Amino acid sequence: MVNELRPDRADANVVPTWLLALLGVTATVAFVAHDKLLSFEQFYGLFGNGIDALVYRYGGHTVLESEPLYTFMLEDALPFTYPPFAALIFAPLAYLSVVGAQTLVAVLNIGLLYMAVHLSWRQLGYENTTRLRLLSMFLAVAFTWLEPVRMTIWLGQINLLLLVLVLWDLGRPAGSRLRGVGVGIAAGLKLTPALFIVLLAVVRDTRAFICASVTFVATIIVGFVVIPGDSWTYWTGTIIRSDRIGLISSPANQSIRGILARTLHTENPPMVLWIACVGVVAVAGMWAAHVAHSRGEHLLAVTICGLTAPMISPFSWGHHWVWTVPLIVLTLHYAARVRTWWAAVLPVVLVLSLVAWYKTYPDGTVAIGIFMTHGIPIVRVAAQTAYPIVYLLMLITAVVCLARRPVRSPI
Repeated sequence: MVNELRPDRADANVVPTWLLALLGVTATVAFVAHDKLLSFEQFYGLFGNGIDALVYRYGGHTVLESEPLYTFMLEDALPFTYPPFAALIFAPLAYLSVVGAQTLVAVLNIGLLYMAVHLSWRQLGYENTTRLRLLSMFLAVAFTWLEPVRMTIWLGQINLLLLVLVLWDLGRPAGSRLRGVGVGIAAGLKLTPALFIVLLAVVRDTRAFICASVTFVATIIVGFVVIPGDSWTYWTGTIIRSDRIGLISSPANQSIRGILARTLHTENPPMVLWIACVGVVAVAGMWAAHVAHSRGEHLLAVTICGLTAPMISPFSWGHHWVWTVPLIVLTLHYAARVRTWWAAVLPVVLVLSLVAWYKTYPDGTVAIGIFMTHGIPIVRVAAQTAYPIVYLLMLITAVVCLARRPVRSPI
C-alpha cells in the first residue's frame, strides 16, 4: 500500500511543568519588550506597518475593477508578485478601509501563529489539554520576537497562512478526505509551497499527491477563467521576474541566489551555477525529509521541506522562513524528552539565530534581523548567511540523529 505521509500519534506526550513555567515567563518578557523597546505606538512596533496587507488589498481591487494586476505599484515601489489566484482570494479586502484591512490581517496573523504552534505540538502526539493550549499561547507570544514571525506580522504578510494550511493539511490522519487540498491551495497563493507536492511524490503518498496537484492546477484554471489577461501575463513572464521582489544581493535575501549574488558581487549570478546549487540542495532536502518520514518523524519531514523551499527560491526574505516555528517546537520537544545538554542547547542556538535583533540609525530607520549585522568581513558574511546556516545544521543534525533508528514499515 502507499506509504502515506502522516503524523505518528501512537504515544501521547505530556507538557512538562518546567517548560510551561519557563515559556510563561518568556512570553511575559517578550510582551514587555515589545512595549518598551520597539513600542507598539511607533511605526517599527509589532503592528506599526501592514504595507503588504495594502498590496493584497489593492491586488483585490484590481480584480474587482478589471484593472491590470501586474502593472500597478503601491506607493510607486511595491508591485503585486503573487499568482492571479491570490488576487481573487484577496478581493474581499478591497471592501475594507486601509485601517480595516491592516487590522484584519494583523488579527488573523496572531491567530494563525497560535494555530501553527498548537498544530506542531499536536502532531508530536501531545493531547489537546488546557496545559497544551496555554503552552501554545505562551510560545506564540514569545515567537513574535523571531524575525520571520515579527516581520510577517509587521508587514501584514501571508506566510503564516501558508504555514497553517500545510501543517493542517498534512497533519490530518492518513486517509482523510481531500488530503492534499491545503497544499494545492497554498501553492496557488504562492508558488513556494508547491515543493510539498514534490515531497508527497517522494514519500509515495499517491492520493495526497494527486489531490494537491489537481487543486494547484485548479487554482491556475480559475485564474485564467476570471482574469485571463493577468493570468497570461503572470504565467508567461512575470513569474520569472524575481527582480520585482527586491535587490537580489540584499542581505535580507536569505536564499542560495542571494548568497551567490553577495559572494560574486553581482545582481545576476550565473544561471547554470545557481541551478546546480539549487539542484544539490533540493535533492539533499528531499532526501533528508524522506529519511525523517521513513523513521516516523512526520513533523520533521514536513519542516525540512518547508525550509528547503526558501533555500531554493530565487528570492527569500527573512520572513519567508516561518517554518522555523515548527522547527523550534521540535527542538523543545526533543529537549524535554532527551534531557541532555546538547538537546537543551539546540533550541537556544536556534532562537538566538532567529531573534529580531535590531539597530536604530540616526535618521530613525530600524534594521531588523541578524543578517543586517555589520562588522568585520567574517562576522558580516556569517550573519548574512544565518538562515541558510541554520538550514544546513538542521539537515546534518536530523540525518545524524536518525541514521541509527530503524526504518518503519509502510502502512
